Parts: sequence; C-alpha cells; structure tokens
Amino acid sequence: MSEINNKIIKDYLVGKATAKEMEQLAEWLAVSEENQKEFFEMDLAYHLGKNSQIASSKKIEEAETKLFNQIKEYEEKTINNSRIHLFRYAAAIVVAVLLIGGGLFAFLYQSAEITTITAMNEVKKVVLPDKSIVWLNKGTTISYAEDFDGNERKVNLKGEALFKVTKNAKKPFIVKSDAASAKVLGTTFNFKGQAADGKEVISLIEGRLEVTGLNGEGKVVLHPNQKATISKDSKAITTENSYAPIDAVWHDDMIPFSNMQIKEIAHILEQLYDYKIIVNSKLDNKRTYTGVIKRSKDIRTILDGLSYTISFHYTMNNKEITLTE
Repeated sequence: MSEINNKIIKDYLVGKATAKEMEQLAEWLAVSEENQKEFFEMDLAYHLGKNSQIASSKKIEEAETKLFNQIKEYEEKTINNSRIHLFRYAAAIVVAVLLIGGGLFAFLYQSAEITTITAMNEVKKVVLPDKSIVWLNKGTTISYAEDFDGNERKVNLKGEALFKVTKNAKKPFIVKSDAASAKVLGTTFNFKGQAADGKEVISLIEGRLEVTGLNGEGKVVLHPNQKATISKDSKAITTENSYAPIDAVWHDDMIPFSNMQIKEIAHILEQLYDYKIIVNSKLDNKRTYTGVIKRSKDIRTILDGLSYTISFHYTMNNKEITLTE
C-alpha cells in the first residue's frame, strides 16, 4: 500500500481510528522511512500542541477545526494527487495554527521540554535556565522552554511577577501575557497581568524595556521609574512616571527609599496603604533619606519606625494622617 486515505489521518489524530484503519496506517508506514518521518512529525505537532499548557482549549479546538476543514477541502481539490503531499500540507497547518494560537515555538525540530511553574499560597522564587531570577506572586504561573533554545528567551506569564534578567545582547528576553509582551536584553521590571480591571501594568525598575500591546495597542519604550498600562478595552497603552520599586514590594515586603524627601516618602505610603498623608510645611523638606523598611499590615508600625530617622510626629483621623515636627 503506497497511499493513505485521508479519513484515517483524521480518525487517528482524534483517537477514533478503527482496527482496520490502524492496519492500513501500519501498512503505509512500512512503505518507507519518509512516510514514518512525516507521520511522526505530524503526530508530534498535533499531540504536543494539544497537551501543552500554553495553548488554550479554545485555540486547540480552533486548530482541530481548521485542520480538518483544510484536509476536507484539499481532498476535494486534489483527489488524484499524492497523499504524501497531503501529509506535508496538513502537518504544516497544525504547526502554523498552534504556533500562532498557543505560543509554542520550534518544537518540531527541537527537543525542548516546556516547564510550567505556579506559585500557590506564597511568593515563589524561580531561577531560569539563563540564571535570570523571577519572583512569582501568589497564584501566578509561568511557562518556558527548559533550555531556552533558539534565538530568544521566551516566558509566558499569567499573573504578576518580578523579573531580574541576566544580560545577553545576542538573545533577547521576552515575557508574554494575554495582552502584552515585554522585550529586554537585561533589566529588572514588574509585570502585572490579568488585573481585576482588565488592564495590565508593567513597571521598569532598571534598564530599558520595549512593551508591545498584542491587540493593536501599539508599542512604547520604558525607562527606569516609568510604567506602561495596557488596556484591551480601549486598545491603548499609556505611560507615566512612577517610583517603580513600590510595585514590587510584594516579593520581599521591603519598602525602599532612595534619596527621597519626606513628601516623596509620604506619597509612597499613600499608594501602599490607601491613606491621605498631609506633611506640615514646618517639616524639613530639603533633607533626603535612603534606606529600606519592612512593610507591616498596620501603617502605624511603619510611621513609628520612620519617625526615629526622620524625626516627626503624626496624628490619625480616619483615613487621613498628618505629619508634624
């Protein structure tokens, strides 16, 4: 037997092949090594994509539908042509659809395994194959190729993570979420995906970062202490200046201050604790402070600690705090 019926291809891929069809398939595979290689590639592409945690069930369903529609259409148009060519055509469809829909890369000719890590009820520190370090916030998942094969270092993100990327100018580091991707050579940044309001926020702590919206929002380049907010609803990316380290306080519970005046420190505490803080004009606003303080659930613990260094008194009235001499 030198040809294979196209229905057998479909039935085998979805696990519905009959004993007779399996026998026919075995005969076809025995004809040549070329048949075996082509079938192996197609089977690997289909099932690797199907089982990948990167590809969503919706994308896989779309891949199946497109594949089978294309096979049917191709059958009708080329009924007298070589079935071997159909194999190549169908395999190419599977690979293309899964590459676009699921985020898989170069799996046909590489043996890279996909590693998936999830932080459950605590912050999790992960060291990537290139020695880059990632801290995953609670409930966050990342997926990446075990050996970072290829010309890029790709990480898929669901949730929030802090990245400290090892520099490698020849191999860019790319983090991709549902709505955006961030491309770097070596930098530290916080990537908050899937926020409750449907927006994603990327804050750059050091280095340089290229942020691209994946739904037509455009592209921006961030510099230290800038953040980009990607909105799928409005199809836009907005940028703003912001003290980026506070967006990453969650990873170690340490609040850093670098050459900051008391008003700047008050502004940071307002963001972290949702209080309005008023700084009395008599306080020395020219002096700057550098250091870190451990975050506490109660802002009064933070104020008590800072008051020893900065020398101030404070009063609280509901959600308003006043700092005085």
